[in-house]
Amino acid sequence: MVKDSCDHGSQGFIFITRKARTIKNYHHWLETEFERPISLIALRRCVKRENLQPYLTKPDFEEDLSEQCCFTPEPVFDLIQMDGCVFRYFKIKNDKGNWQKPNVIEFYDTGSRYMLVLDAYFSESSLNSVDLFRQFLLSTVFPHKKIRIRPDNAKGFLNLKRAISALNMRHSVPGGFYMEPDFARIHAAKEKAHLESSHRSLHNFEIRIIKAFEDRITKTEPGYSFAHGKKDKITVTFLDITLADLKNSGLIEAYRHEHNSTKHYFSENGKASAWVPDQKLDDYFKEVIDTLSFSSKEVKEFVKYGFKKTTATVSKKKTIRYDNQDYYVTVGADLFSRHKSTPVHISQYHDKLFIFEQAPNGILLGEALAQKPYEKPITPSCIEPEPNELEQITSFLEQHSMVVDRPTLIEYHHKGLSLAMAKNVFQLNQNRYIAFTKKIRQPEKRTGEAVFNAFLLDCGNHLRRVHIAPYARNGEK
Repeated sequence: MVKDSCDHGSQGFIFITRKARTIKNYHHWLETEFERPISLIALRRCVKRENLQPYLTKPDFEEDLSEQCCFTPEPVFDLIQMDGCVFRYFKIKNDKGNWQKPNVIEFYDTGSRYMLVLDAYFSESSLNSVDLFRQFLLSTVFPHKKIRIRPDNAKGFLNLKRAISALNMRHSVPGGFYMEPDFARIHAAKEKAHLESSHRSLHNFEIRIIKAFEDRITKTEPGYSFAHGKKDKITVTFLDITLADLKNSGLIEAYRHEHNSTKHYFSENGKASAWVPDQKLDDYFKEVIDTLSFSSKEVKEFVKYGFKKTTATVSKKKTIRYDNQDYYVTVGADLFSRHKSTPVHISQYHDKLFIFEQAPNGILLGEALAQKPYEKPITPSCIEPEPNELEQITSFLEQHSMVVDRPTLIEYHHKGLSLAMAKNVFQLNQNRYIAFTKKIRQPEKRTGEAVFNAFLLDCGNHLRRVHIAPYARNGEK
């Protein structure tokens, strides 16, 4: 009765429009036909047992089927999806020694279903998402075309708008390479359904990880998984390993390789097709003439985009007051007004600030250094931004026992003092500094301050000196 009622050509029963194809209607017809009461609950069990739900919900017209239930194919490298997935079945120790479920974050090409990069973290933070974005840029060859990047709308991923904007400013060209942020909407899982589907096989892969570290199993405890509104009781295994152990084991990369080199069945336009992601991507690049690759030097600055941001103001004097301390702008000072204060976003990293435009996709503008060195104990980090030129000058002078006054050195740096110039001035006057140190016989700190002041005087003379071209010395015109 149910099957015939959704078939236009069937003579066994009248056709019933999808909206009226309800169990209660069939319940009424069955009671009339058999002339006896029938359990409505039993009919619902029958629908589930016989898998009749697809017939009850089948659209009246075939074109509705393709519109409602099928995804339109995306060309290769037109849409790159990004999302994270928390492991279900095991926990490992985090940086604080506590048990925690790790998760993986991945970039996934929708057209070829190729898994571009995959790595494990403890959270979907801005720092981790930027780190994976850098891996994605370094490990991927890009065609010269517009590429949509669709991260999940997680708070940590939103910060990628800034990094993508900076990338486009440096490398995009009209009609060529351009990366367009195309974030998935909140609570719109179907906008990244291809990636969500791949996560199901990832959960099956967890058991292989547990098996690989079976000698490191500490204990097991009951836990719960939540899927489709249901709460299922599961067993969670505790592995006495770190995140570094998991990464270095090669298991995650093996899973990515297995996915990319194995034939899968995918649905496009309502039809199932099978292909190997590796082969589909290779076939695409055989027809692509111009490609773009990034070097580590080109993406090293993106590390600075990952730190937590807060609002601040750059004053007319190119200073920032933050956390009860004054910071002096050392990089990008010419980008800020001398006539009025400039609202910005900042990220603190030890004793310096990274300065960004205030817009959600605002790029890095410069850096500011604290008036005094960072006194709090420095926590080691796996991500270390490269020191700017002023920091390198400061480090060079401190290695030679000078006590640096940062505001004064920043002033000279703005006047044109470079690292090469500082090294040159020091080498020319090194013997005089040594003699001066022996002569004044003061405590170490006072001696370091005096030598630094002497160094600044020499730098001032060097900056004021008029450089004569070599041919002028020889009297040539």
